[in-house]
Amino acid sequence: MIQAFMKTIAILLSLFIFSPIGMPSAPSIEKTDAENCLLSATVLSDLHMEGNNFDRHKRVGNVLNAARKADNDALLLLGDNTMNGQIIETLLAYGLVSRFFKEESVLSAPGNHDIDTSDNTNGSFEALSDRFVTMRNAFFGNDGDKVYYSREIKDYKFIVLGGEGRTGEDGKQILSDAQLDWLEAELADAAESKKPCFVLNHYLVYGRNGDRSYAGFNVAVQNDRLTEILENSGVRTFYFCGHSHYGVSDSSVQTTN
Repeated sequence: MIQAFMKTIAILLSLFIFSPIGMPSAPSIEKTDAENCLLSATVLSDLHMEGNNFDRHKRVGNVLNAARKADNDALLLLGDNTMNGQIIETLLAYGLVSRFFKEESVLSAPGNHDIDTSDNTNGSFEALSDRFVTMRNAFFGNDGDKVYYSREIKDYKFIVLGGEGRTGEDGKQILSDAQLDWLEAELADAAESKKPCFVLNHYLVYGRNGDRSYAGFNVAVQNDRLTEILENSGVRTFYFCGHSHYGVSDSSVQTTN
């Protein structure tokens, strides 16, 4: 009942902050070789929804409206969906998403702005992480109690990673041994299907995301193990990340093995 109430409030808020009426038409996004397309998705990161930033409301609304018109199978949110991790910002962002996408098609990863303690956010890292999980579950049909989880869409596996802390001196993401053990098992399961799988994380992997994977934007001491797991999984793995605020280009994409 509470979940349904929150979604209703969020959608009503989204109607208040964004209407496509009077806005420029959303661009038409055509699939390449649509007849033979097996899976399509819109990948977004660092929306940074902010409660009083009306320009941001319009831009995020326009982007999601365009993504809806593309008729994709999935929407992948790579973190920093909010600016300050506040409930009102989450309601605004998820309300817009819920207007345009079915809950079972959305995967949402946490970013540092979503779950880190800051001057504009009340609560500990643990409390903010729990809030993120609660809101994610309410809006997108998950039932887990961790920031990391997996879901299948059209028989393809999507694996979502999430930070369980940040190092104080340089703000790097911390992934627990338990999460990396779980990732290894999930990839082993995906390998049996003989299909590619998709790993989503807010942070880059050091040295594996083009020129943008410099030290300030990378996983902490577990980077080597994460790299080893991804490269030796036995399955073709596509790793999507955000955080650097750079789009998909020659400087942000790297093919390994």
